Amino acid sequence: MSDTTSPIDDFVCLYVDNSNIFHEGQRFAEQQRSEDRYAFRIDFIHFSQLLLRNRTVREVVWGGSIPPATDTVWQALKDRGVDPHLIPRSDTGENETVDHKIQLLMHRHVRKYRDNPGTIVVCTGDGKGYHNEEGFLYDLEGHVEAGWAVEVISWTHSCHRHLRQFAENNGRFIALDNFYDAVTYIKGGRHASGAIAC
Repeated sequence: MSDTTSPIDDFVCLYVDNSNIFHEGQRFAEQQRSEDRYAFRIDFIHFSQLLLRNRTVREVVWGGSIPPATDTVWQALKDRGVDPHLIPRSDTGENETVDHKIQLLMHRHVRKYRDNPGTIVVCTGDGKGYHNEEGFLYDLEGHVEAGWAVEVISWTHSCHRHLRQFAENNGRFIALDNFYDAVTYIKGGRHASGAIAC
């Protein structure tokens, strides 16, 4: 895990590719912890606490398999003055549409805060598309050049190696593996511990 100095105004813009995180979490549960992948769940309150860590939040974009509207995570964000952008998974099951919408909002927010860049927190392991001048890694390179700090949060086994390397060289990579017990639970079984120290 690599750290850099904080930007002048320590605020974050958060972008979550939830389908990527959830499905790879299922794989981690089954292969690394011998737990039931179909009973695997993310505790969204503890998960969002890990992602945000009491920092000032300007924007939240949550795409893919999103928590229900009644989930307390949304109220917790709204209590902090944040109105999250929720992007549901495409009816066709294609993740590219969600990814493109997340990336578009990343660009718009970078422009919105260009006079005082903060930290872009991207929660995904998806690094595909780079050689076609698209995808999360390609976009993050441009955002770092524009003065933004970067943080990538993902499962180690599924994070594209170049995306992880870029995060480690230019900001921070946080492995969800280290917080598995804190931010996940098994339906009808283990509870999330919520013990987060990062």
